[in-house]
Amino acid sequence: MTMKPFGELTPRVEALEIIDTHIKPIEGTEMIPIGESNGRVLAEEVVAGFDVPPFPRASMDGYAVKAKDTEGSTEEKPIFLKLIGIQHTGGVFQSTVNDGECLEIATGAPMPDGADAVVMVENTKKDGEKVSIEGPVKAQRNMAEAGADMKRGTHVLSPGKTITPGVIGALAALGYIEVEVYRKPSVAIYSSGPEIAPQGQALKPGQIYDINSYTMATVIEANGGIAVVSGIIEDTIESIEESLLSASEHDLWVVSGGSSVGTKDLFSEVMEELGTVYFHGVKTKPGKPTLFGEVDGTPMFGMPGYPTSCLNNSYIYLIPALRKIARLEPKHWVKVKLLMGHDMVSKSDREQFITVRIEDRKAYRVYKQSGDITSMTHADGFIILPIGTNKVDEGEEVEVTLLHV
Repeated sequence: MTMKPFGELTPRVEALEIIDTHIKPIEGTEMIPIGESNGRVLAEEVVAGFDVPPFPRASMDGYAVKAKDTEGSTEEKPIFLKLIGIQHTGGVFQSTVNDGECLEIATGAPMPDGADAVVMVENTKKDGEKVSIEGPVKAQRNMAEAGADMKRGTHVLSPGKTITPGVIGALAALGYIEVEVYRKPSVAIYSSGPEIAPQGQALKPGQIYDINSYTMATVIEANGGIAVVSGIIEDTIESIEESLLSASEHDLWVVSGGSSVGTKDLFSEVMEELGTVYFHGVKTKPGKPTLFGEVDGTPMFGMPGYPTSCLNNSYIYLIPALRKIARLEPKHWVKVKLLMGHDMVSKSDREQFITVRIEDRKAYRVYKQSGDITSMTHADGFIILPIGTNKVDEGEEVEVTLLHV
């Protein structure tokens, strides 16, 4: 087999559209404890089975009263009410507040029968069994009616909602122990190439340790997936076929290396025999040898073998695909306007992603070569140079996409 060049390269925006067209959200669900559900995606409709709160309650410490009994009261001319008891949280006062009476009450405690408002403790003075009211309150003031938060039978949450601490709070208020969520997508990760050695094994001449499995696994776990690190594929048709045919066991399949155009890069040919290749080669730098296709209904990515290219394209292409499968919202990248800290020349006929560090509100290039992982290690973000833009002057404003927020 001889080396052959890439065909026509696919622009980034078009590649993302192709990926989106062929990615389907996951359907499987599972039940998990609500305490483990933060960040997961809700798969059931939540309807309130009872009122929350289930009883009228005080919104602050003070005295439960009949509002009409406080009319006209001022600090100079207070109205005195008879104190008939204390209502703590967790109990129910067994008597009724009648005209001219009040009940000391704690925040969150059930309102007693007969009372329709709470006077803040700051507007009162207590003297034995007498309480002076030094300002009027209107009915329903400083209290919440039963169901003020959630009414029985009302819709609370819809499927597809990403669970947050606030959502967990609503589920807990409704007595949920478990909740139905969409299953996390399983993502098989392979590395390819005779130069790749697993960690813990002594390096032979010409070998390097597997970097990409670990960086991609971290990206996958951070974006709603379960990373299944599956080992190193040998550069043989048989080994490639075996790994590709295992794709149906997963929701997404990714390999780094083997997607370039060398004599031993066989993945695209084997994938075309077993499934479909939607594009092979993207018009970005780094990361040109990126492949996307499908085998047995499972989407598949062939990522570049060089560590910077692989991680860069994991951010660009893998994250959107995975988050759609996982039913998560698209990732919202934070972007800031900064000044370039030095002149930069970078010639290419492709769209360029330049990693930068940020110091004193200025951006400084840290990108070295596609094979140097420290191009990403020391990066705070990246700037995108459109096709035809090969130079950025010191002091010129650039838009930096932040990587770690």
